[in-house]
Amino acid sequence: AKYALATANKLIDMYGANGVTRYNIGCSVSKTMAASSVADKVKKVNHHFFINAFHGHAHNHHCQLHYHTLYQKGLGIEDLKTCECVFAGSNAVALLIWHASHFHWLQFINLQFDQWNLDHYQELSQFLYNNYKQVVHITNNLMPVIQELKQQLDLSDAVFKQWNIKELQYLEALAAEPEYDPEKITYVEPCSHWPRLSRCLISAHNKLIFKMNAVLDLEHQLGLMEHWTSHDPKYQEALKYLNNN
Repeated sequence: AKYALATANKLIDMYGANGVTRYNIGCSVSKTMAASSVADKVKKVNHHFFINAFHGHAHNHHCQLHYHTLYQKGLGIEDLKTCECVFAGSNAVALLIWHASHFHWLQFINLQFDQWNLDHYQELSQFLYNNYKQVVHITNNLMPVIQELKQQLDLSDAVFKQWNIKELQYLEALAAEPEYDPEKITYVEPCSHWPRLSRCLISAHNKLIFKMNAVLDLEHQLGLMEHWTSHDPKYQEALKYLNNN
């Protein structure tokens, strides 16, 4: 966190108010910054912390609504990934300085960034031109499509903002579990098993009726006036015959 604090402090001193610092977890560093020694300075100049366009989708959605570049006005097509691109390019130096002395370590790092600055300074005009073409394409080709969809669906820019607000309110409401009567939960749990138990009970009842009808029919065929019990001699005799055969 100390590097983020130092970086933000330096950027404010160099560029003044209404600046932006990109950090992997924008919500986390914002809380750290609010509790730091430069908190008043950051708040006074309206300095903000966001997450880059790629990393934002790997974090929770509540964070994205506050800190993702997609929802921030004024960033244009900037994805806030410049530092990642710079340091990704410097990874090639690692193989050269793996077993080097401290002097050569500093030497090659310095050569790497000198060459980086030279190459990209030469390409700066092309970089700006490509960004300009991208913005022109978005403005000329995509904006009319959006306007047409807004008319077809009867939407306005205010509605889009309202969607974000409602989504944020919904996610914030999920942060705490609502209070609920535990006795109702205790009651619902056994009730949830009732349909299955009810089906078993109906099935058992149907089987009982079927067996009773079968017994009554046999008693009628045998001319029995009373039910046999397990102690009845005739019952014992028939049971013995059944077991032996």
